[in-house]
Amino acid sequence: MEIYEAHIEILNDPELISKTIQSIEKESWSAHTALHKVVTEYCDLLKSLEDSYLIGRIEDIQMLSQMIIGYLVGSEKNEIKLNKPSILVAEKLTTNQFAAIKSEFILGIIIAKGGTTDHLIILAKALGIPSLINAGLLIEKIETGDKLVLDTLKSTVFIEPSPTFIQTSKMSKESFEHKQREQITSSHKPAMTKSGVKIAIHANIGSVLEAQAALTNGAEGIGLLRSELCFLECTHFPTENEQYETFKELLDIMPKSLHTVRLLDFGTDKPLEFLSLDQEENPAMGLRALRLGITYYNQLLKPQIRAILRLSKEYTIRILCPMIATPADFDQIYQLIYSEYTQLKKEGIQLNKLVPVGIMVEIPNVVIRPELFLDKVDFFSFGTNDLSQFLMAADRTNEKVANYLHEAKESLLILINEFTKKAHKKNKTVSICGELASDTSIIYKLLQMNIDVLSIAPALIPEIKACIRSLE
Repeated sequence: MEIYEAHIEILNDPELISKTIQSIEKESWSAHTALHKVVTEYCDLLKSLEDSYLIGRIEDIQMLSQMIIGYLVGSEKNEIKLNKPSILVAEKLTTNQFAAIKSEFILGIIIAKGGTTDHLIILAKALGIPSLINAGLLIEKIETGDKLVLDTLKSTVFIEPSPTFIQTSKMSKESFEHKQREQITSSHKPAMTKSGVKIAIHANIGSVLEAQAALTNGAEGIGLLRSELCFLECTHFPTENEQYETFKELLDIMPKSLHTVRLLDFGTDKPLEFLSLDQEENPAMGLRALRLGITYYNQLLKPQIRAILRLSKEYTIRILCPMIATPADFDQIYQLIYSEYTQLKKEGIQLNKLVPVGIMVEIPNVVIRPELFLDKVDFFSFGTNDLSQFLMAADRTNEKVANYLHEAKESLLILINEFTKKAHKKNKTVSICGELASDTSIIYKLLQMNIDVLSIAPALIPEIKACIRSLE
């Protein structure tokens, strides 16, 4: 009882409460962000007093604050815990929930709802985790503890199959994995057709595991570092130093390669748990990515830009800007990047030159009017997932309109081809980092367009390189 009374006393500390309220009112922070900041400062103060009793209370304070933050963000209701390798079956699964599970425990994913370009499915593919989406009412037939065989090639799942079927499935799996191992042995060779046409193959990553897989599977660089995925489990705004250390750990895995780091692209199916935002009717086309980052510049974009620029001293880095719709959008973010670059130099940080700054080509206004951007922007990267949904007016997270996204392929190829011709005349490189880059049925067409880089999920690199080497 005395322990509980002590905990209640900590929670009722008037200074802790008042400072948290002040942070909410003055800084416009969410309640859990304000609490985290105040508690961190409070604990740092206790450490500096060098009193053994007070230092012993730090653990209690941190435990209690994390409990409150959990209630505020709802994580205590949504956390998924696996203690052994399992196939995860759910009606819906968020990227935040997925990121919180150790990937070695996930043998596969079966989801009732979702689209093929959901960030959850992209993450699963990057880690080589088999997934079945749009399983619908099928999941109602599955009970906890059932034995399952997940066949992603046939987009089906077998519940409580016979021992003979299980053995046959194991043999098929072993054959598939043997083919994968053969592809990996040659995946560090260049991606070059029989006639000598070569293309760079980079990796889309958002975690240390993906970066390690990219290195193992023969990636020639990081074509898309999805920076926001590094902070899905954060309960507070990631600081400049936190981002610096997180990115450094990733870049150290491939230290000599070209790294393309995309600025925070939070929003839609990657919401911020530490920032309370109004619900939007159409969040995919609302306050997301740079629009959100600039609105909360000091908390979101500023620390990230400074961290990336500091890392450019040691690594070859390019900054990629998402959700650019107009030249004014690009001018605004470029000036902010340049301002932070200038400030860092004033602070005595030796930076040779400003890193290249490019944009995601994912909004129709950009792809049909390249002349507005060619003289401003250093490089271009097609985000074909978002571009598809905007072209077809079909939400990429809505399984009911997923068929429209497949129909976008031919239109995308026409737009990419015309854009690339104009970009190359200005000596600007063009890469593709969306799902289209790993579509083996159109790889030959992309090679004909002289695309400079294909950036894909690490797990798919050996297959795509093998495909390219098989072409004339």
